Amino acid sequence: MFDEETIDIKCPQCGHLNSLLVREFEASTVSHIVCVSCKAPVKVEGREFHNRLDEVRKELEELEREAGSVAPKPKARPRKDDYQI
Repeated sequence: MFDEETIDIKCPQCGHLNSLLVREFEASTVSHIVCVSCKAPVKVEGREFHNRLDEVRKELEELEREAGSVAPKPKARPRKDDYQI
């Protein structure tokens, strides 16, 4: 669902924001990247991210269920200009 989205990881040494695809991050709870600016190794722990992503998915499923259960709005009444004689 969010596989093609990216998250920004701030380098602790230089402060540069490094982008990481969610699908790469989802594969494990710990990822290692190299800052594109200063080439420092950055360890990214994803436990909190995984927990929040699970919450977002559950909220989205609930919204989809609610949207499916809402009755469609009645059609607007025709106006006098809508008729042709």
